[in-house]
Amino acid sequence: MKNSSPAYLPDRDKLSVVTATLVAALLGGYFVRLPDWEVVLRLPGFLLPLHFSATRAFAVLIAALTAAGTDWVLGDHPALGNRPTWPHWLLPALTAWVLEVLLQRLPLGALWWVTLALGLIIWFLVLVAEYIVVDAEDLRYPLAAAGLTGLGFLLFFLLAVAVRAAGWRLFFTAPTLGVASGIVALRTFNLQRHGEWRPIEAVFVAAITAQLAAALHYLPIPPLAYGLILVAAAYAATVYLANLMEEQSIAQALWEPVVTLAVLLLLLPWAW
Repeated sequence: MKNSSPAYLPDRDKLSVVTATLVAALLGGYFVRLPDWEVVLRLPGFLLPLHFSATRAFAVLIAALTAAGTDWVLGDHPALGNRPTWPHWLLPALTAWVLEVLLQRLPLGALWWVTLALGLIIWFLVLVAEYIVVDAEDLRYPLAAAGLTGLGFLLFFLLAVAVRAAGWRLFFTAPTLGVASGIVALRTFNLQRHGEWRPIEAVFVAAITAQLAAALHYLPIPPLAYGLILVAAAYAATVYLANLMEEQSIAQALWEPVVTLAVLLLLLPWAW
């Protein structure tokens, strides 16, 4: 029988400090309003004005702060050794980023506080799961890896809905959603391959998502339906590539993503 490692969990004091810091940053990002700014690119034949929002910049700063906190929490894992912790930053940072984008779209009220509470719970679960998967011998690894994969695609769906509802310009929408789907796919491949990185496949998923987001941008599609279409495509592409990595035939590799894609798209009428 294969021996398993002890069931390590993150230090509660560190978790408390990082969580409190994230809450303070999210509250500060919502209640502290900074002016936006605009940069005009002078290209041959025309001018391209680029409007930069202070709230978007704050979301990036919160994601960076979360990555630093994740590094601090995971740094004392007994099984970490000399391995870097940056692979475990991806989903916690993405979670904080998506939560900040969602909170900026909501008016202050009961729904805003509920979103904050649920978002913090998801972020907490992501961080604990990332701590667990540091040790591939941990008996909880398969469950934690599956949970991270599911939460990653849920976060991508919420981000797509928020971006659509916010009415971002195509210049920002396609790259943002492409990068987000690429991060989720990259971490999914890494978890399934037990530490192996597959950046080319992740870039392929990101390209598909960005192209689809661009194609749907000017169509009259509501935010929920828009997010559902994108997450269905990103998930199907990720599962298909993951199956090919397992050396399945093309027909076998297509079966699961096609069924999943069909099920998700069946929900489309209720999201319209």
